[in-house]
Amino acid sequence: MDQIAAVLERERELLEVLLFKLIETRLVLEAGELRFLSRATREVERARTRTREVDLVRATTVGRHRCGVTLRELAAEAPEPWPGILRDHHDLLAALVAEIELTAYRNAGAARTGLEALGKAPVPSGGGQPGLAASDELQLARLAQGASLETVLTTASRLRMPGLLDFLR
Repeated sequence: MDQIAAVLERERELLEVLLFKLIETRLVLEAGELRFLSRATREVERARTRTREVDLVRATTVGRHRCGVTLRELAAEAPEPWPGILRDHHDLLAALVAEIELTAYRNAGAARTGLEALGKAPVPSGGGQPGLAASDELQLARLAQGASLETVLTTASRLRMPGLLDFLR
């Protein structure tokens, strides 16, 4: 049980990092600092990758005890003092997953709103200047902003955690 509790603690820590990175992304969106959005979404992706890795470690560690067991079932059959400890892990992990899903949903909504605003903004016309015209620079900036906002949507859609959700059932 010590190994399982240690892996659950590590998983909780990594989920908190993922939540932090999602909140960071939301703050970048709300501040309109789209130039930092690509960096923020890369950090979310790195945090997501680490949570997936520990998800596999948890599944392997728990599978050594019993395959396909949920955390609630594990708590119900564990000797004292483990039931209370495992229930606490369940509550913390379930709350983190819910908050991650809500934050990702809100980030995706903010990104959709940003994309709609970009689509409605007037396209500047060229000024006939040699080289890269100011209108071309604005259009390139809009394309980059749109790509960054699309990345937020993609990242939010990839945050599914089916293994963890099954374990928390």
